[in-house]
Order: sequence, then structure tokens, then C-alpha cells
Amino acid sequence: MQNHKLKINAVALAIFLTLTSLGTTLGFCFLTRDKKPTSKQEAKLLSTLHFRINEKILYQVRFNGVKVGKIELEYKGREKIGKDLQDILVVSSCVRILGLFEIESKERVYVDVNTHLPLKVEREVKFLGKQESILEEYHQKEGWVKIIQTKGKVTEERLMRVSPPIHNVLILYFLYPLDLRDEAIGKAFEFNLPTRKISIRLREARRISTHKGIEEFYILEGAPRRFEVWLKKTERLPMRVEIPAFLGRIVITRI
Repeated sequence: MQNHKLKINAVALAIFLTLTSLGTTLGFCFLTRDKKPTSKQEAKLLSTLHFRINEKILYQVRFNGVKVGKIELEYKGREKIGKDLQDILVVSSCVRILGLFEIESKERVYVDVNTHLPLKVEREVKFLGKQESILEEYHQKEGWVKIIQTKGKVTEERLMRVSPPIHNVLILYFLYPLDLRDEAIGKAFEFNLPTRKISIRLREARRISTHKGIEEFYILEGAPRRFEVWLKKTERLPMRVEIPAFLGRIVITRI
């Protein structure tokens, strides 16, 4: 029984880590339609996106076909912090397995409205009943990230040198999907995350049968972990993400 519980804990933790490190790469293309564009680039973004302030996008998470969690994305609008105007995204995720294991996370991401690169991420994690806080500060010009992690009364701080531009997986698709065209099929693009580099390739355009009929998607694949994203061409919003994980496969679908 103890070994079984340990295996469940290991699987759940692997799923959760995958969601927070990669699985939540779900097309966080959130800009409001209610604001007037201030540049040609922003006008292009606003004409492409379909989300309003405080609108929530929901995803269901399955592991080997079994429902184990959910992800909720919400665009909170823009806020002036100091001299900088920033877009704010909130991403909540939860993993539960057999009533024995539960992990919850809520992240608040601050994004530069001009470069669409992360400036700060505030993360609260509840794991096995214990609370943990993580603050990530992105210094894009200097090329480094500060990570402050607090568990109970213990706080640790790390500085990481990263070649700019520095991306965060939660907003990697903030701009990238909007520029995809059929001419880019077969091409790969590299992104610098705080802990590693990843490559995303536009593998193909595909017509897929859905409950709404035949719809057109771009199929993206990533490396080194071979995750796959089905990106709806009309909305530039992922409808399905498949990710290899410990002892199985995670599938994330929009609901």
C-alpha cells in the first residue's frame, strides 16, 4: 500500500511539474479588444485575438485517459507599474489523483506590452498541504533572472544568467502563434527559458473533424521533450496539447 501511494505521489508530481514547466504552454495570447491600438503591431494583435478582460479559458487535464486536473487562464487587463505598462495574466492549475494526492498552483504573470516578454512571475503552490511561494524577476536588458523561493520560514535566492530575450513558458505563445503562416511549415524557432532552451517547429497544417465540423489547425511540436500542440488557425488558440510524462502521457484539451 505504501509503495502504491508513493507511485501515485510520483505520478502526480510529474504531472504537476509538467503542467507548470511545459503543459501550460497553451497559447496565452491575451490582449483586450476594448482598448484602441497604439501601434501597427498592437493593431495586428487586437484584430486577431478574441478575449476580453476577465474572460476565463478552461482546459481539462487527463493522464493516460483519466481526468486528473484542470487549468484556468484569465487575462486581467493592463496595469501601470512604476513607469511600465504591463499586461497581466493569471494561470491556475490543480492536480488530484484518487483522492490521495493534490497539488494546486496559481501564477500571476506580468508582461511588457511592447516586447511581450515576461517581467515578473508570482507563483503560489500548495503541495501536500504545505505552502510555497516563488517570485521570478526577469531582467531582460541585463540577461539574468532572479528567483526567490520561500518555504515556511526559509527563503532561498538564486541568480541565473540567461541570454536575452528571456521567455517564460506561460507566455511563450503570447506573440509567437500570431505570426504563423503556411510558409513557415517545417521551420523551427528557438526560445530561451530560465533553465533551458526549447525549440518549437511548425510541423504541418491539418484539417480536423471537431464537434463544430471540419476546422483547420496548425500542428506544432517541441524539443527536447516532444510535446505536441494543436493550434486553431482562426483563433491562434491551442485546443489540444499532448505531453510525454512519467509512466504515461498527459493530454490537455479546451473545454
